[in-house]
Amino acid sequence: MRYRYIHIIAAVFLLIGMGAQAVVSYRRATRHVQENIDLEMQLAQEKLRFVLYDAYDVAIRLEGFIEDEMRQPDDLLEETKAIVNHYPQFYTSYVAFPEYRYPEKGKWCSPCSYRVRDSIFTTIFGDERHDYFTREWYQGALDSGDEGFWSHPYHDEDFDETIFTYSEDMRDKQGNLICVIASDFSLSWLQQLLDRCKPFDEAVFVLYSSDGEELAVSGQQSAISNQQSAVSLNSGNWLLSRKTLEPINIDLVMAVPRSFVWAGIRWGIWLPFVVLVLGIIIVGVLIRRLLRDREESAKLELLQRDMQIAHDIQMGILKGERGKVKGEMDGDAEIYAELIPMREVGGDLYDFHREGDNLWFIIGDVSGKGVPAAMFMSATVNLFRAAGRRLDSPKAIMEEMNFVLSDNNPSLTFVTAFIGRLHIPSGQLLYCNAGHCEPIIANANAKSLNCEPNIPLGYNGNYSFVEQGCVLGEGETLVLYTDGVTEARNADRKMLGKQRWSEMVAQGGDLMDAVKAFIGNAEPNDDITLMTIRKQTAVQPFVLRVPARDDQWPMLRRTIQESCMCAGLDKRTLKKLIVAAEEAVANVMHYSGATEIELAVSCQHSAFSMQLTDNGQPFDPTAYETKADAVAERQIGGMGISLIRQIVDQMHYQRIGDTNQLILIKNI
Repeated sequence: MRYRYIHIIAAVFLLIGMGAQAVVSYRRATRHVQENIDLEMQLAQEKLRFVLYDAYDVAIRLEGFIEDEMRQPDDLLEETKAIVNHYPQFYTSYVAFPEYRYPEKGKWCSPCSYRVRDSIFTTIFGDERHDYFTREWYQGALDSGDEGFWSHPYHDEDFDETIFTYSEDMRDKQGNLICVIASDFSLSWLQQLLDRCKPFDEAVFVLYSSDGEELAVSGQQSAISNQQSAVSLNSGNWLLSRKTLEPINIDLVMAVPRSFVWAGIRWGIWLPFVVLVLGIIIVGVLIRRLLRDREESAKLELLQRDMQIAHDIQMGILKGERGKVKGEMDGDAEIYAELIPMREVGGDLYDFHREGDNLWFIIGDVSGKGVPAAMFMSATVNLFRAAGRRLDSPKAIMEEMNFVLSDNNPSLTFVTAFIGRLHIPSGQLLYCNAGHCEPIIANANAKSLNCEPNIPLGYNGNYSFVEQGCVLGEGETLVLYTDGVTEARNADRKMLGKQRWSEMVAQGGDLMDAVKAFIGNAEPNDDITLMTIRKQTAVQPFVLRVPARDDQWPMLRRTIQESCMCAGLDKRTLKKLIVAAEEAVANVMHYSGATEIELAVSCQHSAFSMQLTDNGQPFDPTAYETKADAVAERQIGGMGISLIRQIVDQMHYQRIGDTNQLILIKNI
């Protein structure tokens, strides 16, 4: 009789649970979709900025060509044609000279190459109908100075295309105008780029000019037909994200209908319903068993034994003895790691391995507690070990782990993680952070490492993570930790906090003992994990030796990119240095007869240097002067020694024994 109404009570709780689950699922799914929209909007903005910034490099390329090699305006036709052919985003590339700069050409003279479908044409335009002196892009370039000018979108009547233009003026040392260099981008190309950035098929992109005029729409036809009233006037039916696309000053709105969210959680409501039914049955069985004194003791003992086994298995996955490791690594680095789970099993993790001069490591924190978190933790560690043996960058490892963990993850369990690769001799630290606590570099003080706000693993399998770098100096220590450290509380319920933790790191000593001393006898409220990596030797250049073959350039380029990233160089400077290095390496590979190239990269005393050593025939590029006939001989994208001189601050050559040594230095 005591269980007569248990089915009614279970039904009431079931209905309440279903309603609560539906609300929670909808809010969680809405937040997840909104986060994806915001992230994809940011990625779309970054992709567009990266492609549009090629206009700056093209301007530099044309400036160098005009300054060093041009004799007549006709010489620019092949150069602009090569640019349009090489950069698919460019609709037109041209150079506009001032009035009567070349009298034989008349008042107007503008060598131009333009794209029509899959063909590229060249012409020298300028007449009464095409008076470019009155155009916005020409006047804007004259007024913009060194910054360059981005025009508002406008309609090109000749080709019936909406375009926008980047232009900048070129002047001599006395400030006299030489010409205006410009590149056009079509709005249809921009629309195609945005179509590839949509996170969902139901997403709609709308482009607006700075004065609110609608420029273009992309998305499903059913959504487009009502987009203006729905997106612009009634945002209650849509999830929206708006950004201004720099540097062209166009507003981009991404909208996803809320009906898409409901469709996505339909099964997410029924599945919890089944789980709740099973849960009620299990709870009923447990209640009956708990009422039996004999079975209660046996069940508790069995549970404790199982949890101890799970604890032993989890600790066995970690390196060291019972989640703790300390010791030197070949005398050039020292590593310490310790994990203290709040319960028998937990969700914190760490791992590391050394391959030659590279030390790979990871630290992470799984959402939730107990056995589910421990299972996710074990999967994460095993994925890191498998990917770390095959892939060559933290970004690639992070993205492969994220793809696997995001697949078939209905509970939306996630893990924050920090993956790094320390090249011990040079101190170059390449890292990728997935929503984890920012590590601290401890030397004379304590400074948090700059980390991009990437999302945790397990949310979006197609997310593109941002990789970063820095240099770890001699005697410096990288301190990695989970939020169980900063959120630890003592008996008075006071939190340790980031400020106090930074002070502890700056003071040095045994950091884990300091955390334990702060907690005292208080019950831990989270897993606590700490890892420190100390570089014990002086910083040395990063050296790479490869055969002198064209197929080795990607490896050299990757080394330069990573070194520039660790040195803190901006993307524009990085791209220029790669161009300079490519020109120097091409000379060695194609003309010196060398069989081996050695690249040594270092960042010392506010200067970034690249030293190229080869065993080819003697050749001093610093004494080389560009010849007039080099225009017809050089390859597309190569600007020779003159381009290298424009990019770097110093260029030195010396012949040592049977080797050539070229040093390129860029001041930071």
